[in-house]
Amino acid sequence: MKKNIRPGIILPKDTFFYTISLESRQGLTREMLELHYPVPKGRKVYMGNHVEYKGFKNALISVEAKLSDGSENILYLHVGLTELDIACTCGMPGEKLCFHGFMTLHNLAWFRRLELEDYYWPGIVDDDKIKDKFLTTEVTKNWIKITPKEKYGNIFKSNIGFAERERFSLTTPAKTLAFPHGGQEAIAYCIAYNLGEHHVHLPILMACLGITSKQGNDIVSFKQFNHQKKLIPNVSYTANQQMLNTISLQQHDIAKRQYGMAGEEKKQESQSLKQAMLTLWEQAIPLLLKERYIYRYYTYWLRYLRSKPRKSDMRDCKYSLERPVLSFQLKMYQDHFALEAIVTVNGNPLQFKNKPPLFVFDKATDLIYLMASVQDDDLLRWMLLHNNRLTILKQHFREFQDTFFAELSTFYLVHFIDPNSKKIEPYDYNNITNYLSM
Repeated sequence: MKKNIRPGIILPKDTFFYTISLESRQGLTREMLELHYPVPKGRKVYMGNHVEYKGFKNALISVEAKLSDGSENILYLHVGLTELDIACTCGMPGEKLCFHGFMTLHNLAWFRRLELEDYYWPGIVDDDKIKDKFLTTEVTKNWIKITPKEKYGNIFKSNIGFAERERFSLTTPAKTLAFPHGGQEAIAYCIAYNLGEHHVHLPILMACLGITSKQGNDIVSFKQFNHQKKLIPNVSYTANQQMLNTISLQQHDIAKRQYGMAGEEKKQESQSLKQAMLTLWEQAIPLLLKERYIYRYYTYWLRYLRSKPRKSDMRDCKYSLERPVLSFQLKMYQDHFALEAIVTVNGNPLQFKNKPPLFVFDKATDLIYLMASVQDDDLLRWMLLHNNRLTILKQHFREFQDTFFAELSTFYLVHFIDPNSKKIEPYDYNNITNYLSM
């Protein structure tokens, strides 16, 4: 069909685009492609073809194709929600997918499936000025990488939503549980954790044997961790420490099980394992407040706990029985809205940039806070993965409200910064609608 993406900017008005339907998450497989063109026989036709990306402008991906038959053409690809539109400088005689289009897409789908989701940014990529404001585009001959600029975090896509939204589900309002305040070898306890997105493990409590300073105020060296394969020998534990050791061994089992999972198994069981770990930490923290030597320990990898503790990675730490409260703040700009997560204790915002699972380490007080729920933790980690910012174009706000924000604002407190008065007020969608036509 004739399809005018942006009249007169790159291609003539009457440019013909051939349309192919896409799989979910905007993927094109070779099997789908082969339904639209008689598949050439023999290996020779697939050899000696040179295909490279040339640019991404006005929502069109341009690809140069120099094929083994001696032809040279430019292909233009436009990614829609459910379809891929292809134009070729050959004009596609008969308004059918041409040989150049078939061979180019066959080449690009080298790993059986051509992923096109990253090219779909409705309301943004159609205009290069808007695209360059919100997105970073890197073009090489082998790939094009398009990502939101860091300051805009996770940008809402119409009809799709936010990236990695499947990381968490909103099921029940978060609840904060209240808990009562409660030169020699010595037992110390540390929270063993790491940061990041890949190879991150659930934080676990580890007992370790150390040597105290002369004054007995600190541990100056560490000898070994206490774990099932290598228990600390010849130590008389207090009743409090025996309870902590039991919790520690249970946590280590959970962390190993969760860390070793992959794919669908991890997705299905991860929530129950996190909840079990959170419950054990709720039991451990009141007991830890009775101990003299407590630290935090950066592990890098879970297997490093088999080795001798590294003094250089031990840091003093203090736990709080308070549980942080997760809320959100919505701010309006000229052409978009921004949503960020706020974490507070007694109304005071905590200061942190990264966090391990289940905890927040406050830079201002050096206190360690256990999150109120697994749901809170999953949601906050998802926000931080995208620079703690969701960006929503004004034209997409009603869809954002219907598909995501109405549910979120039911479970969590949301404040809105009024652009006129600059006052912070509770979020009310009916009040927001006054600004959507501005």
